Amino acid sequence: MSLNRKAMVLAVGAALAAPGAYAQIKSPAGTDWEFYGKFYPELAHTSSQGATAPNTTGLFTFVSPLGASGIAPGNPNAIVPKWEMLISNTYLGFRGSKDIGRGAKAVWQLEQTVNIDEGNTTASFANRDSFAGLAYNDWGTIRLGNMDTPFKRNANILGFLGVNSGNFVSAPNVLQKGSFGASSSSSFNLRRANAVDFTSPTILGGLQTMVQYSLGNPTEAGTTVTPARNPRVASWSIKWEQGPFFAAFSQETHFDLFGGSLNVPGGAAGTGQSNFIDSAVHSKDTANQVAFVYKIDIHSFEADIAKKKYSESNVTPTAGGKFQQYNNVTYSLIWEARWSGAWRTTINYAKGTAGSCQQAILSNASCSTNGLEGSQVSAGVAYFMDPNVYLFLLFNRMTNGASSQYNSSANQKPNPGEDITSGALGIAYTF
Repeated sequence: MSLNRKAMVLAVGAALAAPGAYAQIKSPAGTDWEFYGKFYPELAHTSSQGATAPNTTGLFTFVSPLGASGIAPGNPNAIVPKWEMLISNTYLGFRGSKDIGRGAKAVWQLEQTVNIDEGNTTASFANRDSFAGLAYNDWGTIRLGNMDTPFKRNANILGFLGVNSGNFVSAPNVLQKGSFGASSSSSFNLRRANAVDFTSPTILGGLQTMVQYSLGNPTEAGTTVTPARNPRVASWSIKWEQGPFFAAFSQETHFDLFGGSLNVPGGAAGTGQSNFIDSAVHSKDTANQVAFVYKIDIHSFEADIAKKKYSESNVTPTAGGKFQQYNNVTYSLIWEARWSGAWRTTINYAKGTAGSCQQAILSNASCSTNGLEGSQVSAGVAYFMDPNVYLFLLFNRMTNGASSQYNSSANQKPNPGEDITSGALGIAYTF
């Protein structure tokens, strides 16, 4: 090891040992880089009640916008009441840049989840936003790697006491998720691998555009069919931010991710109401979203609304029905108050409508979305001991309709109609 590389290792070690130190150095290659992160351990308790009883008539055959009677087996409640330690958005990252002339910089980032609660190796290296790219002063930034979509980045702007997703209080649990089934394929709260991402420079005092296209592979959705499919996502957003006001419009399309079929009876097996293994069927799931934020004095207010549509084409009708289309609207309202340098509170309300549906069916049975509504109420308080260190207390209540399955639990999945109550206390340390 050369002397300058030894010096670099010693500098990083010293900075890690002293979190308050300036965590930025220059590498032997001439790149300015830094390390950063957030530790967010919390002791949380989760319980539930009210799951819809098996064989209840007038509801769905399963948690889907299909069928006319009966509820999936496995009820009553699936959530086991217990205390557990969660790490939420705990991560460690490295990033840097280097001037390469002509008003351009080479940029990179490597970020990953850190399991400080268990110390195991289940979290993958670079499983959070990680990329390499070029940034031009006049033309914007292009990045290649694994990144949040523009749709995700331009909603839930205020977050919830330092976290934007991955916590039981997060608005995207309802705002950007599907209401039926347990598969995450219906989610529009995505970080996409194999992504090409472009962000324009800010013009006209606050206008900026973001575009991302992510490549897929035939096995991404869990199985292969012949001919092979090509799962991929196109996402874009435009935002205006000036002074106390922020507004954004975002749109995202999922090709062959099957947010509908993977959440109806048959799921990945492709049986029942699912079209998943039918190579003639293709899915196109789309969402449009607007977000507004206004800040006045110590208060910040945010309103988000999203309209989602899950659709599948070339579906062959059957007597029991095959998934064809589901639409619904979700919204979220957030109020954050910074009462002093030490005390901060946040309240969030999110709701999803029952929506409407279509199915490919040979009989005269109708398609119903009764019971697919749901809502979430979250409240929290934080006490800042330092600008980078605070204690927090959180509460959340997820209320599901008789057939919906919105989920705020980190490690468990509810049954249809199961309401979830969660609370937590913890410490956050950003460095």
